[in-house]
Amino acid sequence: MIRPPRAHRPPAPPPPLAERQPRLPYPNGWFAVAFADELPPGRVLRPRFMGEDLVVYRTRSGVVRAVEPYCPHLGAHLGHGGWVEGEQIVCPFHRFAFDVSGTCVRTGYGTRPPSARLVRREVREVNGAILVWHHAGGAPPDWEVPARSRDGFPAPFRQLSTLVDHPQDIVENAVDIGHIGPVHGYRGVRVRRPFEPRGPSFTLAATGQRVFPLAGPVEIVFDIAVDGLGHIWVDATIPRLRAAAQFQAMATPLDPLRVAIRFSVALRVGGDPAHPRAQLLASRLLTHALGPAFRRDLERDFPIWEHKVYVEQPRLAKGDGPLPAFRRWTEQFYPASPAARARDAAAALSAAR
Repeated sequence: MIRPPRAHRPPAPPPPLAERQPRLPYPNGWFAVAFADELPPGRVLRPRFMGEDLVVYRTRSGVVRAVEPYCPHLGAHLGHGGWVEGEQIVCPFHRFAFDVSGTCVRTGYGTRPPSARLVRREVREVNGAILVWHHAGGAPPDWEVPARSRDGFPAPFRQLSTLVDHPQDIVENAVDIGHIGPVHGYRGVRVRRPFEPRGPSFTLAATGQRVFPLAGPVEIVFDIAVDGLGHIWVDATIPRLRAAAQFQAMATPLDPLRVAIRFSVALRVGGDPAHPRAQLLASRLLTHALGPAFRRDLERDFPIWEHKVYVEQPRLAKGDGPLPAFRRWTEQFYPASPAARARDAAAALSAAR
């Protein structure tokens, strides 16, 4: 019996460059590992964080802790089977327990615990998120993400996405004024208040018109506040519709190529202050109705982010926005680059003359 020849299968094409080449190193700063209500008392999470696992848990009294995952006794992973008892996290292997300071306080045998500690990571709960500190040199936090007011806003609509990207690209989007029209469909976009860096943070305000069904062109004013490369907060107002919105975007590196993006939006409608319940109900309905639309608007950037590369020396044009100033601001979150060192040396030389 003669068998027919097998059909030739061409080799699979290589993945695009964006999926093979890390764009930038891990940046220093605060990065989200969960929304706060994903971590009720007694829960243990094991998020991926910059190429490694973490264990994040909340004690019964509400204390949040983040630790490196391996038990110092015999190396069991606390995120696989570990649990919370009161104010302690318990290892699943031999039931050694560790208090909120990371100290081993008991064994599973009732014997004296060894001198052993979990490796703790700095963690904060702010703006409805659990943030963990990263620093390439192991330095402790030297700045904080400020709390933002949510007064009058309902619980936000939220979305978690994973894609090939780097946090700097996502924050850069906030100052890339030139893309807002072509990608997101806004008209007449302009800067209202210029890019203003302040240490690890910056602010920027812009405005543009968006066409809504029935309403036609409507102006939206955006006040953008960024803290590090992991936390974007936007307060938006729509004067004609007597409405306001709050946007939050937090990108966290999972590994050298991928990020988790946590996005939330809440809308508040104007109304009679004498009837706050009716106003809050209307705001909840509007958030529920329009939240998916704002998520889809964000997702218009995803295919571009996933397939782009990082251009260190972009050829910019008028209308791009304050990208050079933004790039200089980002350098503080990385070990000093050759370009930064050269610029600092030139500045020092100039000042000495």
